[in-house]
Amino acid sequence: MKLSNAKKIAVLSAGLFLAACATTTGVLPKGDGLYTINVSRGDMAKVKLRAYQHAEKFCAEKSANGVEVVKENLRPDPATATMGIIDLDFKCKGAVSSEYGQKVMKEMKKDEKKASGQ
Repeated sequence: MKLSNAKKIAVLSAGLFLAACATTTGVLPKGDGLYTINVSRGDMAKVKLRAYQHAEKFCAEKSANGVEVVKENLRPDPATATMGIIDLDFKCKGAVSSEYGQKVMKEMKKDEKKASGQ
């Protein structure tokens, strides 16, 4: 099967795009109200941002609470020189104080109004 140059470029571009996206385990319970998330395959700032966004969204949706960070382990990915990995342990506690968390709360309220027909 022969691919045209345009198709080869499209396939290569899609592969690079996917490789550049951060990956995550999703939020996992550790017990006693403690949760963890691992994010990798992005630059250090991106993996940290993604981990905090996932934690904030999880807590806002789960309990209308903010995030209390228990432990943050941000480190370079040993497989590459440019990417990072973060393990974030947190509890859903306190007020939703981040801009992102407040945005999630507003979206949830909009969805509740739509669902109730207001």
